[in-house]
Amino acid sequence: MTSVSGPAVSARHGIPVRGLWLLAAVTLFWGFNWPLMKIVLFEWNVWHFRAISVMLGCASLFGLARVMGYSMRVPQGEWGRMLAASFFNVTCWHICSGFGVALLASGRASIIGFTMPLWVVPLSIWLLREPMTRRKLLGLALGFLGLLLLIGDDLVRLQQAPLGTLFMLAAALAWAIGIVIVKRYPVSLPTTVFTGWMLLLGGVPILLGALIFGGWELQALSGKALLALAYVVFVAMVFCHWGFQRLVRMLPATITGISSLAVPVVGVFSGMLMLGEEPGAAEWGALVLILCALAVILLPSSANRQPPAAPAVIVD
Repeated sequence: MTSVSGPAVSARHGIPVRGLWLLAAVTLFWGFNWPLMKIVLFEWNVWHFRAISVMLGCASLFGLARVMGYSMRVPQGEWGRMLAASFFNVTCWHICSGFGVALLASGRASIIGFTMPLWVVPLSIWLLREPMTRRKLLGLALGFLGLLLLIGDDLVRLQQAPLGTLFMLAAALAWAIGIVIVKRYPVSLPTTVFTGWMLLLGGVPILLGALIFGGWELQALSGKALLALAYVVFVAMVFCHWGFQRLVRMLPATITGISSLAVPVVGVFSGMLMLGEEPGAAEWGALVLILCALAVILLPSSANRQPPAAPAVIVD
């Protein structure tokens, strides 16, 4: 793995400009993923869907890494941290979020899943010693105020029909723990190889679960569901997983977590477009608040207009 100086850096937090573009792409593509998952889950059970999508994503990343000439070898002494990160970021996240999406509206499931920053911030302050600035605190408050506008119905569901909400909350907590593990115990592999190994190691328990609980009959998908599955695998599973792991390495954990608050906004509105839901005042209010949160966090402050020296970035 080679480090070089980044060619362009934003004035805020020393974030490479290409990191901002990557963040925008991951946000949009992951947001559109939520209603498409729901389309596949209309025809397949959670175990089959997650096992096949994770394993196809893993094979694609390993194939890409081979084409790029990377070694697949995991350095000695790093298997433990790989297994821990894979368990939380892949096994727990994909199983819990899969059942959450199956039980809830896709947009609502994405909102609860992306309460992940609520858990990342205290964990990163405690374990990573990242400072909590007033801008981060304000951005977090604005973002979660926006999410609260949308999550009100789900707070009622938590008392009446809790399974879907509990699955998504568990997924959010597991994702946050995985992010902090990756930051606290980094693995010296290119992001493509690292993400492929994560999907393989975290996907084995999902595959075993599919063999035990999913049944042996695999229904043929309709054309619409097959296209949705292709998007989930090659865009959300391969590109977005790769992109998010790249961002985790590139940005502070708190910034990565808080910035991801835009994903459920895209998820809610794409669900409205694809699944027929109609936006209300809460959705529009949440959109404004979360965009304000992103502006507070990512735009340069007047006291920090001069760009710092370009940081080292991972080349892969």
